[in-house]
Amino acid sequence: MIRGALALARSSTTQGPAQAALDAGGSAADAVIAGFFAAAGQDASVLLSPVVVIVAGGGAGARVIDGRSLQPGKGATRPRGWKSEKEIPSGAYVAVPRSLGLLAILHAARGRSGLGSLARAGVAAAEAAGATKRAALLKRVGSAGPLALASEEAVSALLAAGGPVAGGILTAEDLEGAMPEDVPARSTPLGQDVTAISVPWDAPLGRLPVPDAILACDGRGLLAALCFMPTRREQGVLVPELELVLGKHAQPVRRGVPRTTPGAPLDMPAPLAIVSKSGFYAAIALLGKAGVDVTALRPLAEGWPAETAVADLREQAGALTAMALLRDARDARFLISTGEA
Repeated sequence: MIRGALALARSSTTQGPAQAALDAGGSAADAVIAGFFAAAGQDASVLLSPVVVIVAGGGAGARVIDGRSLQPGKGATRPRGWKSEKEIPSGAYVAVPRSLGLLAILHAARGRSGLGSLARAGVAAAEAAGATKRAALLKRVGSAGPLALASEEAVSALLAAGGPVAGGILTAEDLEGAMPEDVPARSTPLGQDVTAISVPWDAPLGRLPVPDAILACDGRGLLAALCFMPTRREQGVLVPELELVLGKHAQPVRRGVPRTTPGAPLDMPAPLAIVSKSGFYAAIALLGKAGVDVTALRPLAEGWPAETAVADLREQAGALTAMALLRDARDARFLISTGEA
């Protein structure tokens, strides 16, 4: 194990490949990518799910890659819209995925290992689950990145699930132009050289699904915090040709209701933040929350007992789980606090 290189996830099947990427000399970005691939091999709803990642430290600056799904409908005529919610078919909820583009941008900017090697755990997990088509797709993603979805077979499968035939508005133009944005993170001074780094948009309102998260730091001081939003199989839209499940994230067109603009990012929880102070960093994920109140993060950088600070943070926020990865100039460790929200 490389000193100061550590990965954290709720599942050992995700955390193991993430840590292995670090042990092989990969970066924190490689670690969260490997963990994401592993989760995608095991769970059919992960690969094309909404994803957000924050990277900071290691001289990399503080950046956010926004892989939230997009509202579909580019290049299509506006449909008349549905009269009532009961008549809306599942295909109308299919959004435009940007997860593969996020992985490609993150890997190109911060990766050190080959993308194919990072995908191996996911391929193996899919094969172990008997999902040979999903395993083949993951292998193609490892070699071609987002171009793996550009094949006629993949495009046809996605359009069959969310295009006009299925009652949706997903188009080939949507899929062709669905690249994530790499933007500066929001930096919030908390006093005495303490800074909180978070996503540069406000947390969405309303009841949203609980995302999952992977945190990692490497021996060079880079931290990466990634969250993604899986979907229960029975609540998603099946793409049998790829052995994938798509989440229902798009806003169906309704009569008499203003239409969500095609290409607009769709709400997802992004309860991630990184706190920094004079060489100390703490990556945080508050699962069960839509976002993070960064003003509550100051105790993590003030020398308080870390276990108490993380538990208090979870309780005050009302989160289901608080995950924290702490790194200083010498080493790294992680803490998890769980409880009833």
